[in-house]
Amino acid sequence: MQFLDVLATLNDLPDTFKRPGAWYTQLMDSLAASLSLYTLGEDAAMNQIASFTNAAGGWLDVWGLLFGFARLAGEPDIVYKSRIQNTILAWVGTVPAIQYWLSLYIPGGTVIENSSTPGYVLSVPGAFTLAQIQAFLVSFNRIRPVGVPFSISQAGLGLYLGTEEWTGDGRVTGNYLTSLSTPVGLTLGASTPNSVVLLPTLLATDPTINP
Repeated sequence: MQFLDVLATLNDLPDTFKRPGAWYTQLMDSLAASLSLYTLGEDAAMNQIASFTNAAGGWLDVWGLLFGFARLAGEPDIVYKSRIQNTILAWVGTVPAIQYWLSLYIPGGTVIENSSTPGYVLSVPGAFTLAQIQAFLVSFNRIRPVGVPFSISQAGLGLYLGTEEWTGDGRVTGNYLTSLSTPVGLTLGASTPNSVVLLPTLLATDPTINP
């Protein structure tokens, strides 16, 4: 409620309860100004509760936790909101779904069938750090087929003899022809975790949401 709406509610009284003069008007204005501070805050909270699009900060965390997606360390609102939407709307369980999810979070990554054991191999470009790969695996756990094992390998970034890059200003030693890859020290087992409690605990602990 805006200031004028609050003031109109306070003044919605029979004439016998009102008093003439400026002092009465100023008293009602003062009360309305104080109460509108609370009503404006409630309007903003309800706006974020009612619409995921409007949610930000702690309220976006509440939306994410309701769907079981906790915010990653240092994850900004725009990335977190996109991750929630993409995960809920994503295809799941098929190779095209896995490849599409890789393209969102690991550009240049590929998925191929493991030739030696059951399951698949996720190939990650060498530029990605272990922390980035681990963050991807957390989200990937909702996309992959249950019971299918995956292994992760990463392309090397060193300089290898016999490879060259043509840049137009002479020959520069590079690694664009190499196929060397190494296993990543992260595991992703065949099982998936059980359901977790989706109560957004921030409702009880965040002072900006529940003062």
